[in-house]
Amino acid sequence: MTHAHALPDPGDLDGWLTWAAQQLEPLDLTVDLLHRVGENGQRKRDGTSPLAPAQTPGQDQWSEAVISFREQTGWDKDETGGLSKTWHPSRGFYVVVRAGDDSTGLFGTCPTPETGLRTVLRDLIDEVPRTVPLFEVTGAGRHIPSSTEPPALWLFMFSFRDGVVYSELSRPAERVEDKITKYHQRIPLPPLPYTYADTSVIITPDDDLDAGPDIDVQPI
Repeated sequence: MTHAHALPDPGDLDGWLTWAAQQLEPLDLTVDLLHRVGENGQRKRDGTSPLAPAQTPGQDQWSEAVISFREQTGWDKDETGGLSKTWHPSRGFYVVVRAGDDSTGLFGTCPTPETGLRTVLRDLIDEVPRTVPLFEVTGAGRHIPSSTEPPALWLFMFSFRDGVVYSELSRPAERVEDKITKYHQRIPLPPLPYTYADTSVIITPDDDLDAGPDIDVQPI
């Protein structure tokens, strides 16, 4: 399930953007913020040295995405139990960041983290109520889980395919083995075109690209 409201037309990017923003607003998140998380992670991966160990690009990508999410939200981090969680200030839900499979960010699919579900994440999904949790509306108009419900688990997944970063924020409901088989809610984000740019050297408009540095060369 994605959401009870009418889904946007994937061909209408403006409509999709509006829909996604509406879904994220009660969670104090924005499309731009989540797009930056996926983009920053991919940029970190692309900047990995070709001499690095094989697992380094994926590890660096995931780590940078988690850092980016936490820096932008300012929410509390939680590293207990072998799982990196980031808690909303209400403590009503938390977000876990993962690289997703090739169905991430597409409507009508059931994506799963690229590496499958590890033990801690499997256990958390098994604890998720099988029905859609009730929500209460705060004075500020925010929707928070009812006090009788456990904190909600949200997965932010991202996937780079064919020059595009696909991503989504979704609430898993059920799993079979290491695959998610059902969601309470999915919020696929509009695809983000991406081109890697080496930012190790930053050129400003005032730089004179035709003139080299003034170097005084002395004989040895």
